[in-house]
Amino acid sequence: MTKKRIIKIALGQISPVLGDLERNIEKHCNLIEEAITQKVDLIVFPELSLTGYSLKDATFDVALSKNDPKLEKIKKLSAQISIMCGMVEMGERYEFYNTNLFFEDGKLLTTHRKVYLPTYGVFEEDRYFSSGSRFHAFESKLGTFGTLICEDIWHTASGLILALDGASIILVTAAGLTRGTSKDSKPENINAWETIVKSLAISTTSYVAFVNRVGVEDGLIFWGGSELVQPNGRATAKAQYYKEELLIADIDMHILKHARLNTTLLSDEKPPILIEEFTRLHKKNKEY
Repeated sequence: MTKKRIIKIALGQISPVLGDLERNIEKHCNLIEEAITQKVDLIVFPELSLTGYSLKDATFDVALSKNDPKLEKIKKLSAQISIMCGMVEMGERYEFYNTNLFFEDGKLLTTHRKVYLPTYGVFEEDRYFSSGSRFHAFESKLGTFGTLICEDIWHTASGLILALDGASIILVTAAGLTRGTSKDSKPENINAWETIVKSLAISTTSYVAFVNRVGVEDGLIFWGGSELVQPNGRATAKAQYYKEELLIADIDMHILKHARLNTTLLSDEKPPILIEEFTRLHKKNKEY
């Protein structure tokens, strides 16, 4: 599964400057270099970390191809540390995607395009982005990972697909907004987010690294609270709310091995039944 028992991970909870690629790349590189000095194996940044979230018509101005020279410095730094960050990707047919990039050993290893684009309330992603079309695990020198972007995690099959595809560590990047009220000190949707991250870890017996951004854009407040959650649902490290932070924690692969040996949810799963039932539902829905 991985050659390392302990993977040292850094969660880069930042407040990107909206629409300013140059300043955001500089901020990334500074934190990456700091993580390198602390002998971190992998650093993960939030959704759209290179551009900011509330771009609207500026989406087209900050879009890059995944091999754009502007990414070269981050790519070079990945010779010393694995890196995941988020950007607006311009596809070959000039469509635009909300994309995570994973760099390793001085090259781009893989990408994930956000599949579920929220377009309700204050969200209007479907106006500016095309949807990704798949969830897939990928092999890194550190282990087998999967990644989800924000709304992706709210669709429970997404994480299950990644775990069944071999992922043991799921990297979730987000631009989570503060919304609603509750009786305790946290807004209602923060409680919901923390519950769903914990649920993903338990239901897939996987480590989940949740990296949420902070800051304010166009009246939107991002709450942070990034965390590393073990397969038993326990958060082993938790960042502050509403403040930038470089949170460093350890992923212990012996804990993951123990969880999967003692809770056989994945090996007990029945993909043929799932495929048959989803196919039936798809046909049923097409009839209406």
